[in-house]
Amino acid sequence: MVETTQHATDDKLQEGQYIPRSYQFERDMEPSTLEKREDFLRFSDKANAHFMFHSADKLVREDRDPAELKRMVSNFFDNQMERLKILESYSNGNNYTILNGRKRLEPEKADYRIRHDLGGQASRFFTGYTVGQPISIGCIDTELELTSIDDFNSYNDIEALNRELVYDASRFGRAFELHYFDEFEQPSVSLIDAKEMFTVRSADVRKEIIAAVHCPIYNGEMFVTVYTDQEIVSYDNDWKEIDRKTNPFKMVPVVEWQNNRERLGDWEKGIPIIDAYDAAESDTANYMSDLNDATLVIKGDVQSTGMNASDLMKMKQANMLILESGVSSNGQQTNLEAGYIYKQYDVSGVEAYKSRLIKDFFRIVGLPNLQDDATFSATSGIAIRYKLVDLQQVTSVKRGFFIKALKRRYKLLQTLAENLKGIEAVDANLLTFTFHENLPTDVWAEIQSAINSGMEISQETLLESASFTDTRTEKSRIMREQGASDGEIRQIVGDSDVGQEASE
Repeated sequence: MVETTQHATDDKLQEGQYIPRSYQFERDMEPSTLEKREDFLRFSDKANAHFMFHSADKLVREDRDPAELKRMVSNFFDNQMERLKILESYSNGNNYTILNGRKRLEPEKADYRIRHDLGGQASRFFTGYTVGQPISIGCIDTELELTSIDDFNSYNDIEALNRELVYDASRFGRAFELHYFDEFEQPSVSLIDAKEMFTVRSADVRKEIIAAVHCPIYNGEMFVTVYTDQEIVSYDNDWKEIDRKTNPFKMVPVVEWQNNRERLGDWEKGIPIIDAYDAAESDTANYMSDLNDATLVIKGDVQSTGMNASDLMKMKQANMLILESGVSSNGQQTNLEAGYIYKQYDVSGVEAYKSRLIKDFFRIVGLPNLQDDATFSATSGIAIRYKLVDLQQVTSVKRGFFIKALKRRYKLLQTLAENLKGIEAVDANLLTFTFHENLPTDVWAEIQSAINSGMEISQETLLESASFTDTRTEKSRIMREQGASDGEIRQIVGDSDVGQEASE
């Protein structure tokens, strides 16, 4: 009598004295000689959670051990670092799943692991579309001067910094900028790697930033700096306090750029599709390589010909086969046939599958597929706009969170100006921020349509729309052709343009 298993026990490789093979399959109990295959990537709920605490002062109190701070840093490295590193690998085209998946069972077979930079492509597109053109800063009070903000932006190359921040937010779901005084005693701001910083928020309904922790690792040692609204405290690798100074900003000098409410990357939900597409392309490449190793089959009574395996191997290596038939035991002539066995490849089915994966990726992420001719086959502007609805909806959410980050940035500059002399204070609540879609537009088609509709277009507008020249250069040239003097030209276009024309 066959003994049966105890179904109430835990799943183990050996459960009872007998386990039917079908039952092992249902319960995913593979033999110990094989690895469990997991072709999916999943992050835990802790991988993107906010750190909460009720008091920044208690977090860095001088008279107590920073136990809670240690726990947060440990939690960051144990639970959140893996997600950030994996997302970074996808944004660089080194896709995690295809590189770390189980190897093929036959060691002599091809094992291509082709990666596709779909994540990086998506982040670059979102970044270029959102801040490829500079963000315009205005003010509700039109008479208010923004000189201090312009100086701050110029000194810190804010346009380049914005692109870096939006790119990090696109791939990590979060990005950080740190404000400080540089060696010239100027207010400065720098990008901080998302793998080196996290914020601590208040444990109340507002969830405001009460502290920021910078924990980079240099030469194998971690150095922790905690920023609160009052102090900046630094610790060494052994958690001994090495510095404590006053924070001149009177606010936590860190701005967190959230990509959306959940702090997800733009293409994070599309990672399973990226993995599936990598696997499909790798399988195709493996098939094409293994196809060259087709199996030779010889049918017939080989032994009657007097040939052995060594003889057949030598002939195969010489790319030729010399076969002769023999005579069977009953005197009949035998037959010999040789041929190759090839794998069957459903070209149309495989290509349709890969095309569907790419289409699904762009649909889920919200991007237009620029490689698809049908995307921009429409001739009217409104038809193209409808094809960009998903992109505009996703971007509108991003912009809402980015505007919050921008207001906090200039709020830091405002509080610094209120506490120090020499910097003009501008109320950050009065500032307005305008994003410009960075998409190609047919300007001349719009101008022609406006003219045909009876609209008058100035020559200056036409000159500004031309890509081969600029307004001032053309004005100076036209005036010179009309016989105007250099003095008259200077009054209209300025000294620099006249000097340039004269040198030419």
